[in-house]
Amino acid sequence: MDNKQQKPKFVTKKHVARLERERRQVALVRTVAFVMFGLIALLLVYGYLDLNYLQLQKPVVEVNGEAITVKYWKERVQLERKSMLDRFQYYQYLQQTFNMDVSQQTQELQYYLQTPEALGQLVIDRLIDEALIRQEAEKRGITVTEEEIEEAIQEAFNYFPEGTPVPS
Repeated sequence: MDNKQQKPKFVTKKHVARLERERRQVALVRTVAFVMFGLIALLLVYGYLDLNYLQLQKPVVEVNGEAITVKYWKERVQLERKSMLDRFQYYQYLQQTFNMDVSQQTQELQYYLQTPEALGQLVIDRLIDEALIRQEAEKRGITVTEEEIEEAIQEAFNYFPEGTPVPS
């Protein structure tokens, strides 16, 4: 007999039962793996949505029923931080160029720039004040038209598209 020649296999009930059991175990492992991957994917999607949408819609503070959202507050904090950095650089320019004493102004700006909690609270306080002013203006019937806003902006920046106005 040749060693390369294989003996014929006889399939027994025990062998068939074992193969069936292994097939069920593999199917169970695959199912559990797919479920786990699905749960992980759902958790990642929920985490992304929570960070980038749901939390941003929550109110930071509510002023007489008017909610100020986290998204709006964050935008204003970034704007205020940028404004403070610009002012800080301007004060440094004044100090270096004209030898002016601006230490009091720079200390205050440094405090807010180095303390995020203080900057955040400053912005919240300002947003509350703005909301209260807006609500009181609505109560009193005070309105401002788009033309008045545009005129005020042009005067603030000395920009007049139709030419510089002359005193009347």
